[in-house]
Amino acid sequence: MTTEVASKSRVSARPVLKAPRSLFNIIVAVVCFALAILILYPLAETVFSLLLGGESVIDAAQRVYGDPRLGVVLWNTAYLMVGSVGVAVVVGSLLAWLNERTNVRIGWASDVLPVMSLLVPSIAGSIGLIILFSPGVGYVNVVIGMLNDTLGIQLPELNIFTPGGMIFAYSVYLIPQVYLVVAAAMRNIDPAMEEAARVSGRKTFTILRTITLPAVRPAIISGALLALIYGLATFSVPLLIGTEAGIPVLTVEIVHLITLDFPPDLLGATLLSLILLAAVLLGNLVVRKVGASSRHSTIGGRPSGSSVLIFRPGARLFARALMLLYIVLSCILPVIALAYVAMQPFWNGQFTTQLNFNAFIGLFAEGSQTANALRNSVILGVVAATICVILGVLVTYHMGRTRRFSGVLSGIFKLPGIVSHLILAIALLSAFAGPPFNLGGTTTILLIAYVVIYFTYAAVTSEAAALQVGKDLKDASSVSGRGPAYTLRAISLPLMLPALAAGWVFVFVLAMGDITASAILAGPNSPVVGFTMLSLFQNSTYAQVTAFATVITVISSVVVGAVLIFTGRAERKKRRG
Repeated sequence: MTTEVASKSRVSARPVLKAPRSLFNIIVAVVCFALAILILYPLAETVFSLLLGGESVIDAAQRVYGDPRLGVVLWNTAYLMVGSVGVAVVVGSLLAWLNERTNVRIGWASDVLPVMSLLVPSIAGSIGLIILFSPGVGYVNVVIGMLNDTLGIQLPELNIFTPGGMIFAYSVYLIPQVYLVVAAAMRNIDPAMEEAARVSGRKTFTILRTITLPAVRPAIISGALLALIYGLATFSVPLLIGTEAGIPVLTVEIVHLITLDFPPDLLGATLLSLILLAAVLLGNLVVRKVGASSRHSTIGGRPSGSSVLIFRPGARLFARALMLLYIVLSCILPVIALAYVAMQPFWNGQFTTQLNFNAFIGLFAEGSQTANALRNSVILGVVAATICVILGVLVTYHMGRTRRFSGVLSGIFKLPGIVSHLILAIALLSAFAGPPFNLGGTTTILLIAYVVIYFTYAAVTSEAAALQVGKDLKDASSVSGRGPAYTLRAISLPLMLPALAAGWVFVFVLAMGDITASAILAGPNSPVVGFTMLSLFQNSTYAQVTAFATVITVISSVVVGAVLIFTGRAERKKRRG
């Protein structure tokens, strides 16, 4: 009798313990599938309408893939991506190691300096690099010419309009993405193995090569994928620099099929985008294979500590000088060039003291579109970044909890990262601008677009952060009777916070400086930075464009710097506690 009662008690107790877990899991699953529908619905509607168009898919494929120029375009795209992603992985991982695992740090500035180039919108940064490194009139080349004349030497000019110049320009915007993910992983490494290797007499770079880098291998691969996704979606660098250099790139070809052809060749652009899709899906497969391996570092029950590798004073000074050189070339000089040209009536490559602030004053004139655009973009950037990070955490949790549909969902969530943003913008316009939603020209459709387009970057960052959380901590929480919602909130999220903050920063900067979607979806009553920047670039002077870019950089710097500093302080406080 006692056994029967006890058995009934256990049976009746099960629903009480599992109900909250099931409810939370159901809510997360519903959110994930709703997000998948939000991504697929506009694309499916676009594909469906294209299939019903006049030209068949087979004829379009023969026309697009049979173009004799395609081989050259693919080759250019391939070597530019391999070169720039390779540079980004090496430099980004090195910067992360110097900041997080050595005594090279320069206080709070180390949290901000490696990602400063993200604060400049890509179209503004590209203009800044052109101002610096154009043959003849670029300010760096002007200085080189002055040195040659003064010292009687023959230093070569630095030409941005070359393959090497394009790889450098791409790398400027890809390095921070690798750095943000890898730095968060290195911050959480258990230092025991590094300490043991150091005690045994191993050299610093041997420890880096054999212990530190293998420990954060998933983060490095995820950072490379993030850089590849962003590089394939970027068109300001190949448009402004590649066009002048005579180096056609696949991204620009896709954009031209929509913007230069009449009527827009959506089917051709979609078929070309399939090449980008294949490249990123292959990269995603590599990331999942690496993540399935157990041979990498995780955050276990032991604290990571604050042990760092000690550089000698001379080596530390040299390492800091290299970090500062990177910052000067990638961010400080382009921003100074933008601000300097903004204070000139026109740019002619000459140094002048006849400067004024007329261009800046005009930006904030009463009722000006630029002031409204700045306000709208900041609000939309903050909201979109927050939504993307929350969704990224929930998606990562769902795919880590169950294998059902995880591969399909992962592929769907990567789609916005590799489909041309212009195609996504047109698809969203077609799906939501008219009846029954009637969201055309509103900030709501812009918010939807930013979430759909940039969610991929938050998802990749969240996935890398989740790989660093040890399973033992989650198992311990489950054994103690805690539900999945509590485990996620109290255990996983605090450990994932540095990487999630990095993802938030990335999405905020991209959304605030977005050009492609904004040019299609913004209206007179909802101006944003990208829409206004493109209008100024096409219809105004260099002074107005560079002044607007300078103000955007200042605003982005304040917001991003505050987030990174707050996160860094919270992390260090947690370690001391």
